[in-house]
Amino acid sequence: MKKHAEKKEISTDVLVIGGGSAGCFAAISAARLGAKVLLIEKNGMLGGTATAGMVNFPGLFHAWGKQIIDGPAWEAITRCVERGGAVLPPFPYKSEHHNMQQILVDIFTYTCVLDEMCIESGVKLLFHSMISQVRERKNGVSAVVTTKDGPLYVNAKKLIDTSGDADALRLAGCEYKISDRTQPATLINDLTGYEPEDIDREAFHEYIEQCYREGKLTPEDSQGFDMFMRVEKKRIHMHVNSIDAHTSEGKTALEIEARQTLARILKSLSGFKGLENIRVARCGHECGVRETVRIVGEKEITAEEYLAAEIREDSVCYAFYPIDLHRGTDIKQIFIEDGKIPSIYYGNLVPKNSKHMLMAGRCLSSDADANSALRVQASCMAMGQVVGVAAAICVNNGYDVYKIPMTLLKDGLRKIGAIVPEI
Repeated sequence: MKKHAEKKEISTDVLVIGGGSAGCFAAISAARLGAKVLLIEKNGMLGGTATAGMVNFPGLFHAWGKQIIDGPAWEAITRCVERGGAVLPPFPYKSEHHNMQQILVDIFTYTCVLDEMCIESGVKLLFHSMISQVRERKNGVSAVVTTKDGPLYVNAKKLIDTSGDADALRLAGCEYKISDRTQPATLINDLTGYEPEDIDREAFHEYIEQCYREGKLTPEDSQGFDMFMRVEKKRIHMHVNSIDAHTSEGKTALEIEARQTLARILKSLSGFKGLENIRVARCGHECGVRETVRIVGEKEITAEEYLAAEIREDSVCYAFYPIDLHRGTDIKQIFIEDGKIPSIYYGNLVPKNSKHMLMAGRCLSSDADANSALRVQASCMAMGQVVGVAAAICVNNGYDVYKIPMTLLKDGLRKIGAIVPEI
């Protein structure tokens, strides 16, 4: 008979919650500066939306023909290229944002690269685990992580929340905002069982219009775009609206609705000649979620500030994507003025009044419009590098997170190869 399990407790310098676009590079950056790092991830792989969500085309690393994001984030891309798991596109001065400079990466290759970079840097990885309790103390943070073996009690000098939904920060009692109407989610999928060239395009359009009239399909099933274009590319980009994906209950409902929506779409499409055998070859393990919560930070970046692209003393990394707010079948897009490159300010990554916690990713302190631009993967990677470096420096020097000197933070970022905005 086995004895009752003993209480498991560990200490670390930096505890990172979430191994997605921001979390991987927060952990790697902190570890490369000598911090002891524990990275907690709910899935069985790193990469988050890029891997589990199949949104495997991170961007944007370049703006107006020049590179704006480097460091471990770009190293991961180049490692994929070296292994044949990605091909770099041209990076022209100007191109359509949705067509161009995202970099398609092979999911398996990218996942392996992230594993290796973490291990090489000395990051301790713990998959299939979730944060369940957080308390900010005088000298650090105490947390409880729910693992397959039961609770793991963690004492950390600094905590970084890169969960996307601010799971740890909300548990710690940090103030947050939720839009009255959050952006829709999408279940990425690849289709098979047909050849697009066998489809009569004109007849297909007539059939789809009939499906709309009969209520079998809706314009939101293709994000308001031409359904033939989706079928031709063998990937249906649907919108799933009215989501509350920052809770387990809400995300459960989302995942079920997304799969049922895709099944309904395919059932309707299978009634057209040439699509009788249409089926899903693969789909994301989870939905790609555009928006959930935004933490109230020491500073909030607004869309006006983002588009103005003013470089300030506390600008810590670049970001480059248009305002891209999805609402139903509509998309509010405001493009960045020619030649301007927005930046993220350090205060956007620090929860208000926190001494030992940082955040990166789509939960950063921003208004809804700015968030719709800043949520993309390369920007989240750059934010992750910033907070990883900041956490390591704060641990090494005994700083509260918002008291770190900007010159020291920027020197640390340059040390890991990151590009730092210059006034």
